[in-house]
Amino acid sequence: MRTRRNKPAVSGEARSFRAVRRLNLNRTYVPIKIGVVLGYILLAMLSASTSMFGILVGAMLRIVGF
Repeated sequence: MRTRRNKPAVSGEARSFRAVRRLNLNRTYVPIKIGVVLGYILLAMLSASTSMFGILVGAMLRIVGF
């Protein structure tokens, strides 16, 4: 079996082009592309809501007596 010059050997673990293309076309999720500033705003909102929930749970536990 002859190999072409300057062509890398195909490994046995490499997927076929058709399988890779099918996976790209039928994605189970779509990554959300947002800007950097909007990402920071979203992170700040998540952090603030988590902190507020922790304060609320702490206050309720304090009122109950734990």
